[in-house]
Amino acid sequence: MKNIPLIIRIGLGLILLLFGFNKFFWFLQDFDFTGYPEAEYLFNSLRYSWSESIGKGYLMNLVGLIEIIVGLLLVFKKWVPFALVMLVPISINLVLFHAFLNLPSIGPAILVLLLNGYLMYNNWNAFKPLFI
Repeated sequence: MKNIPLIIRIGLGLILLLFGFNKFFWFLQDFDFTGYPEAEYLFNSLRYSWSESIGKGYLMNLVGLIEIIVGLLLVFKKWVPFALVMLVPISINLVLFHAFLNLPSIGPAILVLLLNGYLMYNNWNAFKPLFI
């Protein structure tokens, strides 16, 4: 029971490292946007700088960099509360993107949000001063 937060922290960190590095090297297969043209258009507009499929936009690089930083902080147990706070906007936007534009692929987004929420709950003493 004592190892569950450790396993979740390292697991979430590895997931973030995987998807963070993917935003730079694109080694994973993209989500299937068949039947969801709005999701495909938004995803491609965030990924590419131009109308052609060459060159990267800055936003996916920024999100990937934050995911890598947060993933490393979680895996090496450095500034865990800070890392979890940095992850909140990304995890909320992941869920909202899939909830409004591509519902069938919402599973991994919900997983990241739930793991982030659990770890924040587990480290609640670090967040109490934010709500006083």
